[in-house]
Amino acid sequence: MKSYFSVNRMCFQGKAWQIRILLSQWKKEAGASTTVADLLHRCVCR
Repeated sequence: MKSYFSVNRMCFQGKAWQIRILLSQWKKEAGASTTVADLLHRCVCR
């Protein structure tokens, strides 16, 4: 799986199951009440 980050965008290339696993790992680190939109916003704004 490949991931690309820039100032205002991020892109993941891979199988759907790989992306789901990545997002679930991020969610575990961030906390149960965090939404996917919050995770994406944090990654793009870094």
